[in-house]
Amino acid sequence: MDEEKLISLIIERLTKRENARLNLLCQKNFVLTPVPDKRVFFDYHQIGLIQVPVQLIHDLYYFEKEPWIDWLLTGISYQVQFVFDISEQTLTFIPWKMLTQWPIEFHINGEVVSACKKSTIKREDLLLLKEGSLLVKTNQQKITAEAYELIQRKKIKVTERIDESCIWGK
Repeated sequence: MDEEKLISLIIERLTKRENARLNLLCQKNFVLTPVPDKRVFFDYHQIGLIQVPVQLIHDLYYFEKEPWIDWLLTGISYQVQFVFDISEQTLTFIPWKMLTQWPIEFHINGEVVSACKKSTIKREDLLLLKEGSLLVKTNQQKITAEAYELIQRKKIKVTERIDESCIWGK
């Protein structure tokens, strides 16, 4: 096989992976499902995890030595984009740093959950948010008038936390 053909095959495989998405169930009947094979990272760039339990989020945050955590951290090292489908009640259990700094996206009912680290949230911080998104902020953060106008226009739901701690992070 010549070099050009090999490069073409590699580009084709990477392009196919870039556009591929896989959805996996994390738990069934309140029991964690078996950990998927790590080879899925070769074929899927984006993996959605459905019914993500709070304990899994806790264990991931503290890098616990669990099979699911090892699998997730391996996926992150392969630059997999993880999307955690969570319930609205689960949101209070997610540490602020996971919302603002981790390479994981959280969704509630299909809507993106976003958070901003800045002390003042401006219009430009919200421009990329889709209509109906969910913005999490702390009560110390301020929202400019222009940002508030955009929140109303895009029907962005704002959830406010007392501080950056989550329920078990205190």
